Amino acid sequence: MKKLSVLIVHGFKPDHLTTLDDLSEDITIFRERARTPEEVAAALDNHPNADVLYTIYTPKTWSPRWSIQWIQIHFAGADHIPLDAIPQHLELTTASGVNSVAVAEHAFALILALSRDIPGILDNQRERLWPEPRNRWKTFALPLLRGDTIGILGYGSIGREIARMSKAFGMSVLAYKRNQSETEDRGFILPGTGDPDGSIPDSYYGPDRLHDMLYASDIVVNALPATPETTHLLDKQAFKAMKPFSMFISIGRGKTVDEKALIEAIAKGQISGTGLDVFDTEPLPSSSPLWQFKNVIISPHIGGFFSRYDETAMILFRENLGRYLSGKPLLNRVNRKLGY
Repeated sequence: MKKLSVLIVHGFKPDHLTTLDDLSEDITIFRERARTPEEVAAALDNHPNADVLYTIYTPKTWSPRWSIQWIQIHFAGADHIPLDAIPQHLELTTASGVNSVAVAEHAFALILALSRDIPGILDNQRERLWPEPRNRWKTFALPLLRGDTIGILGYGSIGREIARMSKAFGMSVLAYKRNQSETEDRGFILPGTGDPDGSIPDSYYGPDRLHDMLYASDIVVNALPATPETTHLLDKQAFKAMKPFSMFISIGRGKTVDEKALIEAIAKGQISGTGLDVFDTEPLPSSSPLWQFKNVIISPHIGGFFSRYDETAMILFRENLGRYLSGKPLLNRVNRKLGY
């Protein structure tokens, strides 16, 4: 096996790197802090002979002086990376799967909060109000999740974990996927999570049947990546296709949703409850009408946050380092044409 020079430009704590200890004879690790593309470029200038780059950002332009052959991105998405600036021969991989459980749990936190009217309960708590018996039943005798149909837009690592959790709640699962013939998950999977063989969904839907799936779903969860094809895919016609009083959860990428159309659908009562963690413009402007709706829960793009993210990301990186050293295919390779 060949020896590698690895440049990690991120603020990892030393104990997060211990998972690489048994590879120490085969790799040399350099660490530098870099919070911007320009600082990453400066770090590469300091280590022009490095073979592997672990980073959040990549330089806006690529220097021929750099020897990098493979870039591992710290985040699950690659939409913040200038793909055209990176030479075609370089391997590029993401951290897809690292935060799948966190995002799925956040999606279900939003679903449960909306389905049990937790915002209304908290309003009563702040007012120290105990509703009268008749009003209490009328307000809080709500439908169960059990028996509902959940439609998952984007059946990657996050969508698969949402599907697994949905089945535990007794729900039917519909999955929207660009290529329905590829049901197996070939990316990074935490043990016991997700849907590795793609057997959970009761039905798969492709781009030509998007509106059919929306209409069949009681709850729609948007876990789509940001690509030219998915930009504002959820538009006015898509929201009209949903069942009246359905629930909408968005935890993928904000640019996949036409927010004007979403606001109109909420205002007209087409959607019973909405949970949003991602937005077309972030931070969400204070002038956005989304802030004013009582049946909308807004979280500030934190669905993928969890205390062991860096540690888990290093587990993936260790696996990919071993694969790279032995010549095996890397996990989570970016398809540059698709953008993810």
